[in-house]
Amino acid sequence: MAQTEAIYDRQSFFDSYLELPRSRKGLGGAPEWPTLRDMVGSIDGQVILDLGCGLGWFSRYAIEAGASASQASDVSRRMIERAQEMTPKDMNIGYSIQDLNTISLAPDTYDLAYSSLALHYLPNESFHRLVLEIYQSLKAGGQFVFSVEHPIYTSPSKAELENLPDGREIWPLDSYGKEDVRRTDWMGGVTKYHRTIQTHLKGLMNAGFVIRDFVEWLASAEDVTMYPGWRIERERPMFLLIKVYKP
Repeated sequence: MAQTEAIYDRQSFFDSYLELPRSRKGLGGAPEWPTLRDMVGSIDGQVILDLGCGLGWFSRYAIEAGASASQASDVSRRMIERAQEMTPKDMNIGYSIQDLNTISLAPDTYDLAYSSLALHYLPNESFHRLVLEIYQSLKAGGQFVFSVEHPIYTSPSKAELENLPDGREIWPLDSYGKEDVRRTDWMGGVTKYHRTIQTHLKGLMNAGFVIRDFVEWLASAEDVTMYPGWRIERERPMFLLIKVYKP
C-alpha cells in the first residue's frame, strides 16, 4: 500500500486524478454506481465503514441517505485532506489516514462496510487479512459491499486491446491463474494485484460471510450509445461488484 500512498500523494498524479469524471462528478461519474447503490440499499440510521474512501463521495452520500455516522479512511494524506475540505461540518463523518494492509477495526461496530475500487491494490495476504478484519467489525446481519477491477480486466500480462482482421477489437486473456503484481500504464503507471474470482469468493466465505449478490458489470446498449468508446465494455466486464453479509 505504500506504493499507492506515494502515487496519490504525488502532486502531479493527484492533480490528474482530480480531473477524472469520478473526481469531478462524484458517484454520478462512476458507471457502476447505480448497481452498487442498489446493492447498498436502505442505510437509514446505520453506522458506515468506508474503506479507501478517496474524496469521501460515498460517505457524504451515506449521511445524506440517513446513515447516522460514517468512519472513512484512505492511505493518501492528500485524499483525506481534500475529503475533509469537501465535507460540511455538520456531517457526522470521521476521516483518518489508514493503510488497508494493516488497519485494525473495532469489533461489532458497523452495519455496513463499503469499498470502491481499492482492494485490487492489496496483495492476497492483505486481502484475506482485511476480509477477516471487516467480518469481526460488523454487527450480526451487517453487510459488506465492494467493487474491484474485474479479474478478466486485471489478468492480461499486456493490458491492451487487440485488433482482429475483421476490424473487431478484443481483450486478450492470459495469465488468469497467475495471482501476482500487475503494472499498468494508467495515469503514468500504477501497481495493482490480480486475483481470480474464486479467490475473492472463497476468501469471503472462509471468513464467514454469506454471499448475497454478485455482478460482473457490463455497459448497457444505452451506455454505448452515449459513450461510443465503451463498446468493449459490452463484452469485457471491467468491474466485479460483490455483496455479502455476516449472519
